[in-house]
Amino acid sequence: MSNYISIKWDRFLAEEQQRDLYLKNRAVLLSDPEYVTGVLGVQIPLTEGYPWSSALTEQIIQEHLLVETFLSSVGDYLKEKGKNIIGPMKHFMQLLYKSIKDKSGQILKQFKVNLYTLIINPLQHKLMKILYKFKLQKIYGWIKTNLIDPAVGGDGLRGLLNLAGLAVFLRGGLKAFNNLVEKIMDKLTPEAPEFLKAIGEAAKEWLQNIIAEPWEKIKAAVAQVVDVEKWLEIVGPIVGSGAMVAQMLHPAVKGLATAGAASSPEEKACFRICKHRKRSPECVNCRAEIATQF
Repeated sequence: MSNYISIKWDRFLAEEQQRDLYLKNRAVLLSDPEYVTGVLGVQIPLTEGYPWSSALTEQIIQEHLLVETFLSSVGDYLKEKGKNIIGPMKHFMQLLYKSIKDKSGQILKQFKVNLYTLIINPLQHKLMKILYKFKLQKIYGWIKTNLIDPAVGGDGLRGLLNLAGLAVFLRGGLKAFNNLVEKIMDKLTPEAPEFLKAIGEAAKEWLQNIIAEPWEKIKAAVAQVVDVEKWLEIVGPIVGSGAMVAQMLHPAVKGLATAGAASSPEEKACFRICKHRKRSPECVNCRAEIATQF
């Protein structure tokens, strides 16, 4: 009996030591401004300094728990399905895990840069072109002000999830707009006096029903999500499935997820153009083509 008690006591002490170590490491982590802003996405007011105020501390702890829970869900996904998933989905999950695990926030930051540079900006340019073509500058301005700019400005894990969601959402919205233009062109020629009016009316419905209202619902849902599979369930239907989400995000993912990831001939050609002429129309156009090829 005494031996049994001794073993139980040793286990208790080991667990207490692990708990103390975890709390000490967490305290150090939560005092690091880089982690707080870059990974948790919590903005530190200029008037704040460590030790943080009670209100800021509470916000930091809540976001930290969200990040830990989300990281655990990605780790569980890779453990349970890692052997059966390949290509885009595996790379996406690996990069998510690496991004959250890196406490400096640098990988997460680069992931966001890739999402914007390789997917969102090219799609934004393509959307602007087509909307301006039909004299719908105000609609483009609304989308930029209310969707694109706020998502691009987000920090931390929530900011990353919103940005990835926006990349998917823009692709779905662009495809829907192209479809409505094709339907109108089946009935009217561009030279017809009522053509632009028909496009304008359809575009207003598109903005309300395909862009504005769904995006608000997605944002609200994503703000509450703490599980990667739930996030895929929210975003996936925009383009058909979670697998399609991973596929369309792949241009921004694969180079960070795995060293030496193979590029398609189109990606290699685009890289050569953009390496020397990042702001040229040729660079923007080739990236737009890659962003929509999935």
